[in-house]
Amino acid sequence: MVAEKTPKSRYGVSRRTFVEAAALGAAAWPLARAQVLDVTEAEPFTAEEALSMARNRRGELLELLSHLVSIRSQSGETAASAQSVVKEYLAGLPYDVEDAADRPSLFTEHAEFTPPDPPGDGPFVNVVGRPRAEPGSQLVLFAHIDSHLVEGGWNTDPYMAVTDSGRLYGLGTADDKGGVAAMLVAVAALSDSGGPTPIVISHHGKGGGSRGSLPVFERMKDSGEQVDAVLYVHPAETGRGLDNIKHVVRGALDVVLTVDGWQGEQLEIGLPDSALWADGGDALEVCWQAITLLRDGVLRSSEVNVGRLEAGDRTGSVADNARADIRILFDGAHTWRGLMESMRSELDSFSAGLPQGRGRFDISIDPAGTHSNPGAVAWDDTWCQVLRHSIEDVTGRAPVSYPNHYGGDIRFPIRLLGKPAFGIGSLAGNFYGPNEWVDIDDLVRLVAILILTVSRWASIR
Repeated sequence: MVAEKTPKSRYGVSRRTFVEAAALGAAAWPLARAQVLDVTEAEPFTAEEALSMARNRRGELLELLSHLVSIRSQSGETAASAQSVVKEYLAGLPYDVEDAADRPSLFTEHAEFTPPDPPGDGPFVNVVGRPRAEPGSQLVLFAHIDSHLVEGGWNTDPYMAVTDSGRLYGLGTADDKGGVAAMLVAVAALSDSGGPTPIVISHHGKGGGSRGSLPVFERMKDSGEQVDAVLYVHPAETGRGLDNIKHVVRGALDVVLTVDGWQGEQLEIGLPDSALWADGGDALEVCWQAITLLRDGVLRSSEVNVGRLEAGDRTGSVADNARADIRILFDGAHTWRGLMESMRSELDSFSAGLPQGRGRFDISIDPAGTHSNPGAVAWDDTWCQVLRHSIEDVTGRAPVSYPNHYGGDIRFPIRLLGKPAFGIGSLAGNFYGPNEWVDIDDLVRLVAILILTVSRWASIR
């Protein structure tokens, strides 16, 4: 979907050219190239001013993040106590704050639903702050409040923020309480300076998005809330920090393919492997035929990984059962539900044409684990160019595209609102494990980039 034309912006270009990958796919990106922007003209803040604003709040930033780290809000838990800190902070700003207690079970039939992992129905507390000075604000910052689970191997108390060699260690510092803190401090700086203020969302983002990302953006869609662009304050899981921008979410679908066949009649008592192989229905062979059929057919434009293949029970016997665990990565117009329907149809036709012997092959395919849809914004999209320039102006380095993520939360505003969304965050490490950390100086730079990007984005709305 290419966005409608709008009046010229202060930067002298059209509002944006936006491609939703769910409609056109990554191959369509070259069609969406926008003019290269000179974002230094008529900007509300210079990069130096934004950096100064962020550095002046360094102590506040670290204090807020340390407080959030000290409050347990692991994935699958309500996060009510941590969200109360967010609400209290926003209450000190000219923001109207609302929260919701969301249950994934209410969205099981939604096209973008992924079952929560770990399972559970909450309710889960999600917070939305809207600036009173700009009702109907059209820019959004969001970050997730839930952290990874505590695992063994921590050198420090995971619920106590510890500074060492320029890093802040603690559960959630990288993923994604550092993002929550940076987002809040940035909007405070914007508010105090009289700059533009965006909508801010502190939500549950881990485990597929059905605890927070899906319900929050679905409500925004249902209410017709006007949004122009969205920034997810979350680092790319590459660990390269601000060097990477997430602007692509690949579709991902995990499936289990099972085939039941049969073995021939035993010719010798107590020896199943005495059956003639020619009398059996080889489930392993048929399973691999089915995988090849799918790869060459409905999945020909997708990437397919057979991560595990199990079959049979002994050497010398025909395998009368087989199971393949498969991951499919896809782009473009496909959805995971559509792929499931197409694969089942193709396998039904394949199964009907198989020869029958003493038994009949039974083939089934079912979703298991990850299943999420794709979404993308063109790298040369106007909104992305502004973000890229803001990062380069603050860090001195031009960021590069990271197009290989899947299951990412930027897909929700892209798919539900039809709006461009991007993900950026600080240099950080030890995602999903012990001794999680974020680089403190880079976190301060992130605040400056948020200030600069929001103010520049507001000028091209």
